[in-house]
Amino acid sequence: MIKSPNYTDIPAPNSLKRRVYLNEFNVLFDGMTYLPLVTGLLRAYAETRPSVRENYEFQPFLFHVDRPEEIIDQYQDPDVAAFSVSMWNEQLNLTIAQQVKERWPNCLIVFGGAQVPHNPTDYFEKHPFIDVAVRGEGEESFAEIMEQRLVGNTYADMPGVSWRDPSTGKCVYGDQERPFNRDLDVYPSPYLDGLYDELMAGHPELEFQAIIETNRGCPFLCTFCYWGKGGLSRKYRHHSMERVTGELEWCAQNKIKYVFNADSNFGMHKRDMDIAHLLVDLKKKYGYPEKFRTCYGKNTNERIFEIGSLFHEHALEKGITLSRQSFSELTLKNIKRDNIKLEVYTNLQKSFNDRNVPVYCELILGLPGETRETWIEGIEKLLQTGLQNQIFIYLCQMFNNTELADPAYIEKHGLITRDIKLEAIHSAIPKPGWVREIETTVVATNTMSVDEWRRMALLSWTTMLIHSLKSGFFVMGYLTDRFKLLYADFLLYLSELQMRPNQGGMWRAAIAHFNRTLDSILSCNARSAQAEEYGDILWEPEEMPLLELTKDVDTFYAEFEEIVLQYLDDRQLDFNADEVREAVLYQKLMVPTRHLPAENAASFNYNFPEYFAKRLGKSPVALEKSAQVLTVSQEDYEGNSAKYAKSVILWGRKSGLLLRSAEWQSSAGGEHGLTAAG
Repeated sequence: MIKSPNYTDIPAPNSLKRRVYLNEFNVLFDGMTYLPLVTGLLRAYAETRPSVRENYEFQPFLFHVDRPEEIIDQYQDPDVAAFSVSMWNEQLNLTIAQQVKERWPNCLIVFGGAQVPHNPTDYFEKHPFIDVAVRGEGEESFAEIMEQRLVGNTYADMPGVSWRDPSTGKCVYGDQERPFNRDLDVYPSPYLDGLYDELMAGHPELEFQAIIETNRGCPFLCTFCYWGKGGLSRKYRHHSMERVTGELEWCAQNKIKYVFNADSNFGMHKRDMDIAHLLVDLKKKYGYPEKFRTCYGKNTNERIFEIGSLFHEHALEKGITLSRQSFSELTLKNIKRDNIKLEVYTNLQKSFNDRNVPVYCELILGLPGETRETWIEGIEKLLQTGLQNQIFIYLCQMFNNTELADPAYIEKHGLITRDIKLEAIHSAIPKPGWVREIETTVVATNTMSVDEWRRMALLSWTTMLIHSLKSGFFVMGYLTDRFKLLYADFLLYLSELQMRPNQGGMWRAAIAHFNRTLDSILSCNARSAQAEEYGDILWEPEEMPLLELTKDVDTFYAEFEEIVLQYLDDRQLDFNADEVREAVLYQKLMVPTRHLPAENAASFNYNFPEYFAKRLGKSPVALEKSAQVLTVSQEDYEGNSAKYAKSVILWGRKSGLLLRSAEWQSSAGGEHGLTAAG
């Protein structure tokens, strides 16, 4: 047996067969990682070919990020080494491939995946150890490469394949596209073929997550997305329901807690409702999967509302996506995005709110055509729709094989980028010796300067800290309703530190953290945040300030109250200070803390508990002087910062768990109710 400190015992390979190593390095998330779907599909299909079965022996999957020397130690006299290349593992793949080639020059190095350029001529020049590159779907190409390997090292006329000419060392670009097989079930399932059974049994220290796909293809052409151009197919092809049922039942029987669905637009097809009911039935029967994450259809419709409601009822969802990306008509035109009408979007939002279904919306900062003015206006429009749960604002990333990365597109829109240190958010903090990965981030366009981008990033992180992470969610809503103010006006007041210099020490610390992060990005370093007390996890820029300010909520909200009163005074508005203080009190009581509250009930002179509970639903109530009592409860984190951070943010952010559970009651008795979800 071959021994390794980090891998299970590997049986000695059959010396009569050629050894194949499949590399798909997935990110580690606090003791969790994904099963290697891509390389599993490659192997499952390749082994349907008799010549492959008879002449090759597949070695154990190399399936998660590690130090290069630990990975190379798993190799022994390889004949073929294939790599599934994504943004989060490209540099590690290149490092391993180069070292394999140096040690075993005759080993065939095959690259495929979204990050490998479709025309790899320059890629081959830069990385002379790569022998073959596969474009698009890889099952048939990889099988044919292995068959051809048995008779020679030329891969001419093979659709979707580019290769290095052994006589010249130059790339031979194969411009012929491989026709898509309409029947996806010709590609066997690695789950149902048992390819992961030994892997899972050999790694009891890891919790495995699964990726499934019920179909392939995407009809949209979004310029920032690999599906939009690089996916090569706008037509849908579906796995049979028998295959989908089998894979989901496999996940349930193997106690897979978290399943990610790789479909581009779940909910657009009638049978997606059947799949949703199947997931519910499996959870009832087996208790698994606990959560099902998917990319919902771009033009959200009633079916997605019903699926989202069903998932929420059975605690299956990790949030329902109502994506926007931008509110600028010019930007939407530039990125070839067709958004749902705002009126329909707003009605859907209220429907989800009434059912307490967690919803989140995505925006992307740095898309071509966006300006400072349109970005502020977009945030305002989104908040005006009544979004109760999450806004996720992403910095625009540039991916290979997308129109956004095309040189002509870059020049046309004046895109300026930084190659920054990639650290996958909520993954394990990189260990010493791990290879540094890179993500390309847009920091300016011909309509938004670097300075404007920086100011809008500050506004965006402030928006997520105040609204999405709920640190000022209720107060901001109160200000907007009571004084007819714009959400964006208050958010800019905070992000630009317009309050008096001696006010808001803890808030100023949050803005200082944001500015340090922006300095890091612009100098090509990482954007993530970390602190030992919150565990071995990387956090988003906006998440770290929440963790810090909740160390002392009394001080923070005392300072926050001063800021709000000063804000109203600066706007020369007539306000009742006692009413403002009660709004801030409600806000403070709803934020979970590391310790249980000393008191779990508070009396209000105004009907803030009922007002906030119904504010964003279809039957809001007016704020008035009416005595009510709010009673709150939360999990006891026993002062443990790491446990608190994981429960509230890591698991709670997309599931509506950022607020304490609470109920209200009229002081006179009678009327009562629950608060809205977080």
